[in-house]
Amino acid sequence: VAVAADGRYMVNKVPVAGRSVTDLAQAMAGGGAESVLIISADANASHQSVVTVMEAARRAGLVHITIATQSSAAATR
Repeated sequence: VAVAADGRYMVNKVPVAGRSVTDLAQAMAGGGAESVLIISADANASHQSVVTVMEAARRAGLVHITIATQSSAAATR
């Protein structure tokens, strides 16, 4: 799941129409409990936007969650 700075979401590179937990959970449904959810958030995205993704994942039955990170050297390029 990608989280844009303005709070928009994309699941598997497909834009999610809404921004609610329910909208996201529906977009994530069908992945299976063993799927790994990777959250990639813009540095300027709100903390709440990321928490919303985590709650949607819980509702969708996804239990393996990781957050993509970037080294500080790569971030300054």
